Amino acid sequence: MKQIALFFLIFLIIQQIQAQQTLILSLDSCIEMSLRNSYDLKSAIKLKEKARAEHNGVRSMFFPKVSLNASAVYMFKDINLTKNIPDFIEEEALHNLPEGIDWQPILDVIQQTFSKFWQPIELSLKGAYMAGVSLQQPIFAGGRIINGTKMAKLGERMSEENIRLKRHEAILAAHQTYWMYVSVGEKVRLAKAYEKLLAELENTVKNVKDVDMINRADLLKIQVQHDEVKGKVRQAEAGLQLSRMALCQIIGVDFSTSIIASDTTFYDRPIISSLSGNALDKRPEYKLLSMQAEMKSLEKRDKIGEYLPTIGVAATLGYIGGLKINQYKPNAYNISNAMAVLSVPITGWWEGSAKIKSAKADEDIAKLELQKNRELLNLQIQQAIMNLNNAYSDLQHAQEALKYADESLKVSQDRYSVGMETLTELLFTQTSWQATHSQLIDAKINYRQREIEYLKAIGEIE
Repeated sequence: MKQIALFFLIFLIIQQIQAQQTLILSLDSCIEMSLRNSYDLKSAIKLKEKARAEHNGVRSMFFPKVSLNASAVYMFKDINLTKNIPDFIEEEALHNLPEGIDWQPILDVIQQTFSKFWQPIELSLKGAYMAGVSLQQPIFAGGRIINGTKMAKLGERMSEENIRLKRHEAILAAHQTYWMYVSVGEKVRLAKAYEKLLAELENTVKNVKDVDMINRADLLKIQVQHDEVKGKVRQAEAGLQLSRMALCQIIGVDFSTSIIASDTTFYDRPIISSLSGNALDKRPEYKLLSMQAEMKSLEKRDKIGEYLPTIGVAATLGYIGGLKINQYKPNAYNISNAMAVLSVPITGWWEGSAKIKSAKADEDIAKLELQKNRELLNLQIQQAIMNLNNAYSDLQHAQEALKYADESLKVSQDRYSVGMETLTELLFTQTSWQATHSQLIDAKINYRQREIEYLKAIGEIE
């Protein structure tokens, strides 16, 4: 029992260690893990496999279709092809024969004479069979085979662009989630640093108060401010846990995993004024829209092909056997044949004309959507440039403001220590310093997010 209890204790310790494992995560590792874990990307890859299979299936239509055919039959009752003379004469005609003459002997003589060249046939299909190989080859199908191949190939290309799109979206989500986690972590550290300032100030005031050199009201002000900051620290830590779990979900690890972000450097990009004209062509969204318009054009051609003549050839190599004729079982008969088929639609053009007009309207709509979205994507690129430049300016201003805030805090602390500044003024300076630090963190994360959005907008996020 002791060994079992010890084993169970060791197992719990291992589970706790695993649950509390720490992951040192760089931005590149975050992106790589996010791409591996993205369900949308996995689905896009499966769609490409499906499109490739459909493309291969359509290409097989160029080759002949060969099939083996075999059938067997067992007919319980034989077929008797013997005919009596009265069977060739309508019953009503027999009644209309002149009366007074016995026609039966005459009919018997005719039947005996007729039977010399009319041999009765008895056909037995007990165990008959038919087997053969057939070949079918379309020669012209209104262009539908060629159009179908083009559409399948285009569908495969669209699936590849869809994979690129899902990769870009996964990379964007990884960047945004990673830098949000870094930002919240910075704010937690800032809140704790601010709390430490207030704690030091509170201790200083308490020491002064003990020798009756300060009013009790000043100490209460600090304690109230200190309690508020403690609450903000708790809120920031809760936000850090939520952002950590969001990052865990993105990279596909357990929610209990502790993460240390190793990339926290923020660098500046020069101001961007304009782009070359091929930025839009790099966007998978635009390529997908272009391909959709092309697909609608091919669908229109395919619809036209449904109402064009079709030409095909077929050949069969076959045998039929197992027959028994008048108790004689001959060898299998060769029933091989070849044929050519021409089919020309005659009455379907009324309906076909309406369907072709509908397909033409779909093609025009797709082209209009392409033109509209081209303008919107260009606008999105220009907006991304503007947002990045604004974020760059905000970051520069926040960095300058922090220099003044640090200097102002040092001056205020020195002035307060020699009694040249009130406690209220010092608290105000500390609050401004904390706000300036927070604004710099926001400016950094905003710059990072605007930067990755800009790279996605010009198709260079990878």
